[in-house]
Amino acid sequence: MRGARAERPLRVGRIGFANCTPLFLALEEGDGGGPVEYVSGIPTELNRMLREGRVDLSPSSSAEYLVHPGLYGFLPDLCISSIGPVASVLLFSRVPLEALGGRTVGLSPASATSVMLLRVILERRLGLSPRYGDPSGEADAILWIGDQALAEAGSGAWPRVYDLGSLWYEWTGTPFVFALWIARRDAFQRDSEGLRAFYRRLVEARQRAYRSYPAYARRAPEAEWLGEEALLAYWQTISYDLTAWHLQGLRRFAEEAHSLGLIPSVPPLEPLAIEG
Repeated sequence: MRGARAERPLRVGRIGFANCTPLFLALEEGDGGGPVEYVSGIPTELNRMLREGRVDLSPSSSAEYLVHPGLYGFLPDLCISSIGPVASVLLFSRVPLEALGGRTVGLSPASATSVMLLRVILERRLGLSPRYGDPSGEADAILWIGDQALAEAGSGAWPRVYDLGSLWYEWTGTPFVFALWIARRDAFQRDSEGLRAFYRRLVEARQRAYRSYPAYARRAPEAEWLGEEALLAYWQTISYDLTAWHLQGLRRFAEEAHSLGLIPSVPPLEPLAIEG
C-alpha cells in the first residue's frame, strides 16, 4: 500500500552548527527523494518551528520530544549524540563544579536539551542548588553550546571547562543523545511517502559523511576559524547512530529529568515505523 503524498515540499530544519555540517554536506551530494525545503535555525528556534508546524522534520533537541511526545515521533537509527566527550556542550566556570551550589550559572538560550542536562548533572548527580540566569559576565559559570562553545574553549579565558558529554558518560556509562530527528506526527500522516524517501537519503548521507570527513573538512566553513585538524577531531566525537545503547541513555535522561519535574512523564521511546 502506498503512503500518503503531500502537494508541497517537505520542510526540514537545518542546524547551522559544525556538528551537523557533515550530514548536510552529504545530503547535498545525494540523489533521489522528493522535493525538500530547508529551514535554518538554532536548536531552540527549530524546536519552536516544529511545535508551530512551520517545519515537518528537524534534527531537534531530544528534550523537545520528551516534553511533547504526543505531538512528535522520531526517526529510527539516527541522532546527534556523543559517547563521552562532545567538545561543544561545555560549562565554563570560575570555580570547581562542586562549588557551584548557591552560585549563579548562566544558561545558553540556544539549546533546551543541554540546559536540562546541566540541571540533571548539577542537581541530581551532585545535589547542588545553583541560581540559574542569563549568560552574563557576572555569572560564576556559563553554559555554551555549538560553535560558540568551540570558540570559547579555544580562547583559554576560563580556568575550568567541563564537558557535559564526559560528565554524563562518567556517571551513567551510556551515550548522551543531544538531538533526535523529530517529525510531527501529522506531517508523517500527510506525507509519509516524502518522509520515508528523505529518511532513506539521511541514512545514505550518514554513511557518506563518515567516509568523507577529511574531504568535508577541507571545504567546511568552520575550518576557517577552527582549523581542519581541530574540525576533524571534533567530528570524531559525534555519533549519528541511534542504537539500543543510545536509547538506554535517553531513557535514563528522561527518568532523571522527570524526577526534577522538567518533563511531565517518561514517554515511550519507540521510533516511527518509517521503514514500513
